[in-house]
Formats: sequence, C-alpha cells, structure tokens
Amino acid sequence: MPFLASSSAASASPSSRVSGLTGLRALAVVAVLGYHLLPAAVPGGLIGVDVFFVVSGFIVTRLLLRERARTGRVSLGAFWARRARRILPALALVLAVCIPLAFLVAPHLLSGIRRQLIGALTFSSNWLAIAADGDYFQADQPDLFTNLWSLAVEEQFYLIWPLLLVLLLVVVRWRRRTVVVLALVLAVLSAGAMVLLSAPPLGSPTRAYFGTDTHAFGLLLGVALAVGMGAGEVRMATGRRAVARTALGVASLGVLVALAVVLSDASPAAAHGGLALASLAALGLIWSAATVPPLGRVLDAAPLSWLGERSYAVYLWHWPLLLILGATPLAAQPLLVAVVTAALSILVAALSYAFVETPFRRGLRVHPPLPRRHVVLPALVVGVLAVASAGIAIGHDDASAAEALVERGREAIAHAAPAPASSPQTGSGADSGPTPSPSPTSTAATPPPILGTDITAVGDSVMLAAAPELQNALPGIAIDAQVSRSMWPATGILSSLANDGALRPTVVVGLATNGGVDPDLLADILGIVGPDRTLVFVNAHAQRSWIPGGNATLADFAAAYPNVTVADWDGAITPYPDDLAGDGIHPQPAGGDIYAAVVTGAIAQAHLDEAQAADAAAKAAADAAREAAKAAKKPAAATARPDDTQHDDSHAVPTPTPTP
Repeated sequence: MPFLASSSAASASPSSRVSGLTGLRALAVVAVLGYHLLPAAVPGGLIGVDVFFVVSGFIVTRLLLRERARTGRVSLGAFWARRARRILPALALVLAVCIPLAFLVAPHLLSGIRRQLIGALTFSSNWLAIAADGDYFQADQPDLFTNLWSLAVEEQFYLIWPLLLVLLLVVVRWRRRTVVVLALVLAVLSAGAMVLLSAPPLGSPTRAYFGTDTHAFGLLLGVALAVGMGAGEVRMATGRRAVARTALGVASLGVLVALAVVLSDASPAAAHGGLALASLAALGLIWSAATVPPLGRVLDAAPLSWLGERSYAVYLWHWPLLLILGATPLAAQPLLVAVVTAALSILVAALSYAFVETPFRRGLRVHPPLPRRHVVLPALVVGVLAVASAGIAIGHDDASAAEALVERGREAIAHAAPAPASSPQTGSGADSGPTPSPSPTSTAATPPPILGTDITAVGDSVMLAAAPELQNALPGIAIDAQVSRSMWPATGILSSLANDGALRPTVVVGLATNGGVDPDLLADILGIVGPDRTLVFVNAHAQRSWIPGGNATLADFAAAYPNVTVADWDGAITPYPDDLAGDGIHPQPAGGDIYAAVVTGAIAQAHLDEAQAADAAAKAAADAAREAAKAAKKPAAATARPDDTQHDDSHAVPTPTPTP
C-alpha cells in the first residue's frame, strides 16, 4: 500500500518532504475500516483503497525521481530491497498468526487457504482471486485474506513502474511532460476498462475491481502528479493561488467524504466513474496539501499522523480479525464486533510497527540495542506460528462444508430433469422447518396453482446450496445461481432472459447476501420484470452488518408495489441455526427444505393476494356496471310521451312502473 513508501520519504531532507500524505493515509484507512465494519454508515468507504493508490503512485515516483536527481541513476535493486524490508515482515506476521487462529476458531474460514497463501507470497492475490471467482464484495464465502488483493496490485506496480520510468527518462530520454501525458492517457484507458469489464458479457464487478489493468488509474494519476511536480523543491502557493488551492483541497476532501457516505458497492456507479472521481479528488487534495503548508499541517495533525504511520498494519490485520471475530458468539452483536475489530487492529498494528516493521526497516539496527532474550523468544514464537501456518495450509482440505453444499447444488442444476407439463405445487413438502402458508381472507379468491415451470430463480451461493430442495418442491424451476453473486448483475441476467423470451411469469431473486441493496437497482429489476409478473425477493441471513439494512430495504420496496413480495428466509432460518453450514450462511439439506418452503410460501401468498385483488376488482366492476344500468333506466322511467296524455286509454292495460 502507499504507506509502504513512508519510510523512505521520512529519510528525505525536510525541504523535500511533502506534507499531508501521512494524514491522508490515515483518512484512507479509516474509510476502509468504515466500509468493512460499518457498511451501512460508510457504504462508499471502499474509495479508501483508491486514495491509497494515488498516494502510492505519487510517493514512489517522487522517490525515484529524487534519487535520479541526487545520484544521476536509479538503483532498482536497492529500491526493491527497501520494499521487501517494508512489506514482508508485517505480512509474514499476519499470515503466521491469523491462519492458526482461524483454524482454532472457525476452520471454514480456511477455504481456499493454499491459493490465498500462494497469492500472498507471490503478490498475485488479485489475479488468483479472479481465476477462482473470488469477490471483494461477497459475504457468503469470504477469503480470510481477501484484502491482500490491493497489496498485490501495488507490488505489481512497484515491479513494473520503476523499470518503465528508467526506460523512459534514462534510455529513451523522454521529457517529463511527455511522461505526464502518457500516465494520464493510461489512467483514462484503465478507468475505461473498469467500466467495460464491470458487467457481463465482457466481465464482472470482481474482474473490474481486482484487475491491475482496470484499477491502475489511481496509481497512474499519482505518477502524473509526481512527474509534473518534478524532483526539486515543492513550490509553495502564495496569495490568491494559496487561497484557490486551499479551496481546491477543501472541496476535494468534501468530495471524498461525500463519496464515502453516498457511493455504494450495490450500484454500478462505483465502477462507472465513482472510484475514478475519488482518485481525482485525492489528487487534488495531495497537490493542495503539498503546496499550501497550513493545509498540509492540518492533515498531518498528531492523531492522524500516528495512525497514518501504522496504516499498513491496520489494513493487513482488520479483515482477517473481522472474519474471525464474526465466527464467534460476538457475531450476534455486529456493532460490538466492529468496535472490537477496530480496537484490536489498531493495537496489533501499533505492536507490529514498533517491534517488527521499524526494526526490519532499519536493517535490524535498533538504538538502544534490545537484550537478546527480548529478540529470541518473539522470533521463536513467530517461527513456530509460521511453520504451523504452512502445515495447516498444506494439510487443510480446501473444500469446506459450505463449498460441498454449493457443489451439490451445482450438480443438481446440471442434472435437472426436464420440466413436467404441469404439476401444481402448494408447498415444499419440507418437514424440517416451518412452511409459510397463505392466509386467505376471501373464499371467492382462487389463486392459480404454483408451477415450477412458471418460475425463474436468480440467486447467489445460498440459493445454489438450496437448489436440490427447490427442485424437489417446484419441479421444472429454472435456477441461475452462482457463488459470490451480488445484486449488481441481476439486471443484465434478467434482461438477457427477457430478450430471449425465457423470463417466466414468476421471478425469484435471492441476491441480498453479498453487499448492500440499492433501491434504484431494485427499481431497475422491477422495470425488467414488469407489472404482469410476480417478483419475489429472498432476503438474506448472515452475521454481516449490512444485512439488516438490506432486508429492510427489500421489505420497504415490496410494500410499495402490488406484484412484489419478500420471502423471509432470515426470519424462517433464524430459529434453526443447526440447519446451516459452519459458516452460518449456507443451508444444509434440512435448511434447504426451509428455504424452499419460504420461497413457495411467498409465491403462494403473492398469488393469493393477486387473486383476491382480481376478485375485488371484478366485484367492483360488477357493482359499477349495476349502478350504471340503474342510472341509465331512471331518466327513461321519468320521461312520458306527449301523445300518451291525449288519447282515450279507458280500455288500455296499465303499464307497470319499473322497480328501481
């Protein structure tokens, strides 16, 4: 991360120091903590990573330029050695501690641990996660070290960019202005690639967010600023320029705060310019703080400076600690989990900074020297933990219970029998949990039978795990479910089905587990489904802080539309935790029966409501027709023909007056 360059920056002369960067790192890590720990309050906190990227691109490029200006050359070997001393010790400590801890507390968190360990040690976590269909936004099967994807992106940058910079400035002898233009062009291309690859058929949110090519624009913007400012002393703004740049800095900070509060990973807006805007705002704030000393001093205030110096370790520790604590009884109190995770992350980061990172950064030279016993014992403990971690990673079965359930669902879908012609289904036939049933209020309303052949279901790995039970309850149901899928791709999937004429009369969407729920996205989904189909949203059950808010959004949305309803999976499964896998999210077969019962019950209730509404509408129409008939007859009865009063009608038969 960008904090990796802080040690070298600190060693530069005071006149070359750029103020505000340490405090900006602190603000960035606070945003990331908020995004993971309190996503309902800070749904756009993922922009913290993009702020890190801009700072990193700026600092590393400036260090390389100053070394060339000072010595006439760039020692790539020395640069990479400094990076290794800064990065590897803290990373090794996190791996050595968290793998055994997860093994003791929640072994299911070690799913895919060999892949994660290889990715961590080779700085390829992002590409391995993409290849394994991993997802930064998922809740159903989170990787213990998912957060290392950004470290991988930066290390790949540290490997490639110094070589390219030396080639451009030393070998090709390009002017700085040309390098700035190149960096800006590449940044635009990277941001454009994120937009293009953020959704099917070209890509996915995971591909767009994890890819080095699609998420390099922040790094490249930092490069452009550093090359543009040059290796010399920073020119301080004065007079009106100082006022203008202060205003720019304040506005940039305001944009970052607004994005952290408003932007959501449940919306395509993040990939479609939101993250790029955050990078531009970070660029403006860096430039302003660097050239207006009072603004830089505000950002580098003591608390922010202290946290910024330890931001690398805080970032490394917070995610695995969050998952591990989320697998303990504390999970019942999400706010408590958030507080404890933040406190432990900062505490452990402070210890790591003092006793691991700083000594290694200084080449293990500490003044005053530590007694040998203060070094040997901690080193021995870390060594034992490292060996234990390696043993666990090698011996652990990568296929967790949840993954086995998901694979069972995949096989069920792949071997699904042809749909029957028609087979009414009024329930799931489950006997392991409560079967929600409609509550008729009128015997005149007769809902249509529930046919699996009339149902399209789109979901995540929770639906995938329950697929066999859904098929048993609703033969012929069409299920499209994938691991790590969020609400994002729903519109694309449903649009494709609608265009192909394959979208059935009842549509079930179970995509609330892996991130927040955006009402605008729900409206888009309903627009595709249309008013003539029944839309059923399945709410989510997981110990994640965004779940209650997402479920409430689904309930509020369903209440506003007559053809939308919610299948209350959360309420139905909560009394039966033993019917879930060890992760507390994926249903075992008994839990799958409950899932199928909830979906079937919600469809039955929706059909009943529609039948009752149709019955009420028919009755209202009949009443209106009768009233109209009566109104039409009254004028005819009251009007008499003039000649009827003039002829002799003594022998005529009286005409009866119509009865109203």
